[in-house]
Amino acid sequence: MANCQIAKGRGHFCQGQVGGIKTIFLGNWYNANKITSVTVGVDDGLVSALISAGSQEFFQFDLDRQTSSFNQTITTGGGGAINYEQGLDLHMSHDSNESWARMQNVVESVTQCIVLDNNGVYYLLGVDNGIAVTGGTYAHGGDVAFTDYVGYVMQLIGSEPFPAFNLGTADPFTTFATISLSASQYNDPQA
Repeated sequence: MANCQIAKGRGHFCQGQVGGIKTIFLGNWYNANKITSVTVGVDDGLVSALISAGSQEFFQFDLDRQTSSFNQTITTGGGGAINYEQGLDLHMSHDSNESWARMQNVVESVTQCIVLDNNGVYYLLGVDNGIAVTGGTYAHGGDVAFTDYVGYVMQLIGSEPFPAFNLGTADPFTTFATISLSASQYNDPQA
């Protein structure tokens, strides 16, 4: 029964946080340089080290304001098993030839993911098993009114033995030498 005894309670927190996420960063899970291990502080739960064979490269995807979310569903089994389903509901408006090709790559891939929430906190998802698109819509809003939504609505799900890792509020791409942010963004031509 190591590490499963409650040692402290949790008080009531003052108001001051907001919901939602604003940016995700995706790194190929089928990559020799993927993150393979995470070291977490015992007292604060913050990640202090990421271990990989090299530098895992991540690609930035900006999300529509106040429309995207990140949730974790906890599932326990009678035999003592615990599972954390990490789920993303993403909205990315606009479309183009470049965007279509790039989003098709996302739909077909398995990734590791860093999420930046609207409170400025970064989380790492899909370390052990990856996270992948499980459904969504390539939306044209019915092509009726000028104000109808055009873009991508996607759901990504991963299943992990631990909840998403809290990377803190500092830019993880300067904090951890084992990850890097690609300079190639969604508005650059895709080869």
